Amino acid sequence: MSSIPAAIDLWFRINEEVLWAIERPVEDLPLYVLEHNLDICYLESLGTDDWNLSPRMLIKNFDKETKHAEKVINADISYPIEVYFFKNKRIILDGVHRFTKLVMRWSTFIKVRKITDDILPQIKKTDKEFRQWKWEEV
Repeated sequence: MSSIPAAIDLWFRINEEVLWAIERPVEDLPLYVLEHNLDICYLESLGTDDWNLSPRMLIKNFDKETKHAEKVINADISYPIEVYFFKNKRIILDGVHRFTKLVMRWSTFIKVRKITDDILPQIKKTDKEFRQWKWEEV
């Protein structure tokens, strides 16, 4: 398994359930502000366990990437995506499939919750939680 792309490597994994429970305002953000996320490999291509599939690649290979295509089709865009300002850009912490769906629909705005530095320690997944998430022995 390769390492996480540098563009999104926060040096820890996110505990999504904790993240979702944190109260943050929802804002409309122009989609073009997140356009660079189209080229970040957030996902794994079918049959791999690697960070090798970007939203743009998924859109181009939608018929071949059936697992992620189904997630995009079923993505509930009534929920905002979680974004964090990292290395001078907003990256997606949660909601890549929702983001991809909105891009495919040519949306101009996207609902986001901006996660700030003070929240990061609260949403850090422990190593044990991460190994359980990856189905490794603990």
